[in-house]
Amino acid sequence: MATSDRRTAALRGLPESYALGLRLRDAGTPEAVIADRLGVEPEALGPLLAVAEAKLATILGRSGEEA
Repeated sequence: MATSDRRTAALRGLPESYALGLRLRDAGTPEAVIADRLGVEPEALGPLLAVAEAKLATILGRSGEEA
């Protein structure tokens, strides 16, 4: 499976707020817009996305071990 396909599949395994935040960031959406869309304070966006990336990496790591 291609890397982008694996990432897309792994995003489906995340809670919606994490997946949406990462998708919006990947699309180049301004941080203020992402924070508003997720209903979080702008200061909370960085930590939220860091947790989302960590969870995504865990999912991708698990799927990589199964391959």
